[in-house]
Amino acid sequence: MSIMSITRRGFLRGCCILTGGLAFGIHWTGRAVAAALSVKDHMKTRIASVYREDKRYPSRTSMDNEQVKLLYKNFLGKPLDEKAHHLLHNHWIDKSAGVKKLSDAGQYPGPRGGEFRYKKYPFER
Repeated sequence: MSIMSITRRGFLRGCCILTGGLAFGIHWTGRAVAAALSVKDHMKTRIASVYREDKRYPSRTSMDNEQVKLLYKNFLGKPLDEKAHHLLHNHWIDKSAGVKKLSDAGQYPGPRGGEFRYKKYPFER
């Protein structure tokens, strides 16, 4: 059988099988690497990748970012203005008392909470 005698259907079938095998192999390789790392090592790797990507980014602060400058110039006015404060800042509410009340009443976590109680995180040993 030569390469010239392969039909289009046979070629596509072969490509699908190879692509599926490659995707499956990459998926399981990632899982194997993650299983080999301890949680601490995994977190160190994740943190290092964030810092590495941050160093590559041309504008690392909002005051140097041209898009942010343009946003303030055309829409928000000046920094710490009322409109900017209203649109860009979060306001947090402490809801721990309500969660404690539900927990004491046996309503938190919900009916499926027991399913996840003793399961470990994916990268935890």
